[in-house]
Amino acid sequence: MFGFEGWQPGTATVVARRLLKEWRAQHTATSPGGKRRKFEYILDVRPPDGSPRFRATCTNSWKDAVQGDEVPVEFKPRRQKVKIVQGGQGSRSRKPQPEDDRWRDMLDDEPGTPPPPRSS
Repeated sequence: MFGFEGWQPGTATVVARRLLKEWRAQHTATSPGGKRRKFEYILDVRPPDGSPRFRATCTNSWKDAVQGDEVPVEFKPRRQKVKIVQGGQGSRSRKPQPEDDRWRDMLDDEPGTPPPPRSS
């Protein structure tokens, strides 16, 4: 009606991840505490309607996916925003500020391209 684009379900493959933050959570009655981590992911998103795949980033602090994992996502095709979902919850994507050339290269590669080898 107003041109709003809703979130659509899809699947994505984890291309790469990097640790953004690590902290120790407090022990509470509902949370056992322990180490928590926040990751940034590069994902190859596959829309279920057969439209072209795209590569996007998102951050997440509760999913511990690694390279090659398939994860359920919700995405906005026109804006190419994506969030990893689990039980209806997810984390909003953001435009990344690449910190190194390898990360920038992976983000700019075509969907389906394997990540480059790590340099020593």
